[in-house]
Amino acid sequence: MGGVKSVEKMKVLILTAEDSKKVFRMNQERLEAALERHPMVRELAEFEICRTSTSFEDAPGWTERDYEMFYEAVADQDAIIGYMFPLDTFKEKAPHVKYIHIIGAGVEHLVPLDWLPKQTMLSNSRGAHAPKTREFAMMVMLMLGNDMPRLYTAQRESRWDGHFLTIVEGKTVLVVGCGKQGSAVAQAAKTLGIRVIGADPAVTEKEGFEKIVHPDHLKEVLPEADYVFLTMPGTKENYHFFGAEEFAAMKDGAGFSNICRGKVLDTEALLEALETEKISGAVLDVYDQEPLPSDSPLWTAKNLVMTPHMGCDDEENYIHRCFDIFFENLIRMSRGEPLDNLVDRNRGY
Repeated sequence: MGGVKSVEKMKVLILTAEDSKKVFRMNQERLEAALERHPMVRELAEFEICRTSTSFEDAPGWTERDYEMFYEAVADQDAIIGYMFPLDTFKEKAPHVKYIHIIGAGVEHLVPLDWLPKQTMLSNSRGAHAPKTREFAMMVMLMLGNDMPRLYTAQRESRWDGHFLTIVEGKTVLVVGCGKQGSAVAQAAKTLGIRVIGADPAVTEKEGFEKIVHPDHLKEVLPEADYVFLTMPGTKENYHFFGAEEFAAMKDGAGFSNICRGKVLDTEALLEALETEKISGAVLDVYDQEPLPSDSPLWTAKNLVMTPHMGCDDEENYIHRCFDIFFENLIRMSRGEPLDNLVDRNRGY
């Protein structure tokens, strides 16, 4: 009697590190939880966890044993979920890998993508930050609407700064970058009764936005905004995208926040806008250099609140959402369907 021919399972490598923070940690427990949510993947793939001593991009980075572990593990794998690995030897050491998923929204640490084999697909975890981004953005809008950066400066200076403000309902927020993170900011604004406009290369109607303009027309809509949020990808084309001209075009006394990548903002221009009180205050979660050097003038800038690139990362659930994106794509691959969150090789995001 003939039996049913079994389908060979895809070999998947989970690349993680012993010293990973909980928010990014991939272990057997979290893998099993993901398989419970996506039981079909059990039939599609088998998993191996490669746990190096530290993350590849750390300084100092991998030991000789870490390289050996990775090269041995990746040699016969079909897919990888991780963040960073040796790029210069990838084509040679990982000849069978046809799909890579990155546990981050940005992939600027991997560009240029000339190391990526033509047949290999690359996806990122944009959207995994959305629930935490909604909460953080809501907090930031309330902080800006209640002059908390200004009041924090007064507290630091032991100075009584009594003044009064109105509610945020009915105000306008401009979201620069209308992808999944920008959409999360828009949802937060709508909850607070705040009008939402956007700027994005893809000028189209989008849920949550009253209108979206092309970035070429950004200066035309900046005067409408009471709050401006940067939620754009950190590509080389976006380096210092928001600078002195943009701050000059903002409404006097508006608030500002950057929650995407530090390099899209001209920090000197922000410092000038704060010092001259062109803007009422700012909240930053990302910086040109991280960790922020102790001699950075941002530490003592007035009317500024800073958080250390943690505002949009959910410690308990972030990796669960990364696994969900990855597993759903494994299912799509098995069906011959297009993958979600694919990175465009030319645009770099």
